Amino acid sequence: MPTLEIFEPAGCCATSSVAIDQNTLHFNADMDWCKQQGFEVKRHNLLKNPQSFISNPRIKELLDSSGTQALPVTLLDGEVVLTGRLPNREELARWFGVELTPASTAGTASTSCCCPPAARA
Repeated sequence: MPTLEIFEPAGCCATSSVAIDQNTLHFNADMDWCKQQGFEVKRHNLLKNPQSFISNPRIKELLDSSGTQALPVTLLDGEVVLTGRLPNREELARWFGVELTPASTAGTASTSCCCPPAARA
């Protein structure tokens, strides 16, 4: 099975913001979908896991050359496959070698650590 790692910026939770964009909601739903499929996606947050950014030569090199504007960065088997945005479900399915069905593309809203309980979907 492919190894997928996502290196994310500090994010909304680090700034105590309750606003979250729609792409992040979709991504959270996509991460739930990956779990349901049995796919492992390792997520690294700059604020919570700074050592993982420093200890990965590809990420360190990218941050040295482009700064945090390159984040988020997605690695597939150690190679950079996406920078500057989070992957979508179609990309995740392709990287894990599965075909999406209409049922597997449903459910693109999810909860987030940044939304107050009353605002969660």
